[in-house]
This record gives sequence, C-alpha cells and structure tokens, in this order.
Amino acid sequence: MQSPLFYGITADALEAVIHCLQPKVYTYSKGSYVTVEGERFTGLGILLTGKASVIKENAAGNRIVMSLLTPGDMFGEMFVFSTSKIWPLSVISQDECQVMFWPSIKIIGTCSKVCANHKQIISNMLTIVSEKAITLNRKVEYLAIKGMREKISTYLLEQYKLTASQTFTIMLNRNDLADFLNVSRTALSREMGRMRDEGLIEYYRSSIKIKNLDALTKVVE
Repeated sequence: MQSPLFYGITADALEAVIHCLQPKVYTYSKGSYVTVEGERFTGLGILLTGKASVIKENAAGNRIVMSLLTPGDMFGEMFVFSTSKIWPLSVISQDECQVMFWPSIKIIGTCSKVCANHKQIISNMLTIVSEKAITLNRKVEYLAIKGMREKISTYLLEQYKLTASQTFTIMLNRNDLADFLNVSRTALSREMGRMRDEGLIEYYRSSIKIKNLDALTKVVE
C-alpha cells in the first residue's frame, strides 16, 4: 500500500490485483545481487522489507549509486514499457530484504477481472516514469558539477530544501554518498572535514547540520 504504483487503489482491490497478476516474492541475504546488469529483465521490482541500492558499474568495476531503496520503493519501472529484455542496472541488498517482482506483460496487458484497477496501475506507472526521468536528469547535473565542495554543497542544500530544516539525516552512508556524487570516499571525507573546520557544517555519522547557510549557498552560485 506504500508503493506509488498502487495510488488510488484500496486494500481490497489490491488484494484482487495481486491474486490476478500473481507477482513473485523472493528473499535476499545482505550483500546479495537482486538483479545483475546484463542479465534477463525479470519485471518491475518492489522492495517489501529491508534496504537496497541501485548501482551502475563500469568496465573497471567502479560503482555509481543511482538511488537507495526502502520498503515500498520500486526499481525497473523505466524499462517496463521498453523493448529491451536485459537489466541495464544492478540492485544489491544492503541487509536482508524481500522483493516482489511483477512481470512486464502482466502490467501492460489487459485484465478482465480488475480492469478499472489495472488502468489505474498503468496511469500510476506513467506518472512514476515521468518523475524518474526528472530524477535521472538531476543525477546528470551532479555528474556535470566539477568541484568537490560544489557537489557536496549542492547535495546538502537539496536535503535542506526537502526537510525544511538545517539539521537532517541523510539516507546514504559515506561510501554510497561518494558513489552518488561520483567522487572517492577519501576525498569526500577530507572536504567535509574542511567544511566542518571552516564552520560551514557539523556532522556525526549520517546526521548533518548546516551552520552557515549563506556561505554554503555562495559555494554553488
């Protein structure tokens, strides 16, 4: 019920949808590959429990974290309507998790039993794909930012706007944040240490406090 795929669908109607479309549920241990880039596309995935990361790996084996998944989040939605039959990204479990897979043909096909709900799912899917395209465009913008401090400041200011607070907790750990910003963890930690020493921010593990909002804003101008 937390998944945006089922927005506007009641619990009883969702039970009927699940009974009709019969998705598969699998359990993965911590650190396991849920999907592997280059392997056969198995359909839309919805994380039911645990956490997982969506990653992109280059030929040298270096990883870029595209997103972090929590219960209710989806992956593979960009490819449900595609003619491609392989996974273009990998998904790795961060702890033990359960995943529900919905085959593409059952989502985009027709269903006489739950027609109205099926149409709602397709409508929701199109909205989700549009929003995902906007998010990926933002990822490209991060890759285009050259300076380390500029990348960090941009990310922190976005979290500030999302939470409406100068103190917040980020979902990414230091390794994943480095991958997301496409920088090394050592360089990220070093620069964040400098920003702390200069009085721009304070941090403890995943908790961040912006101490000088004006100075941080000037970095990205």
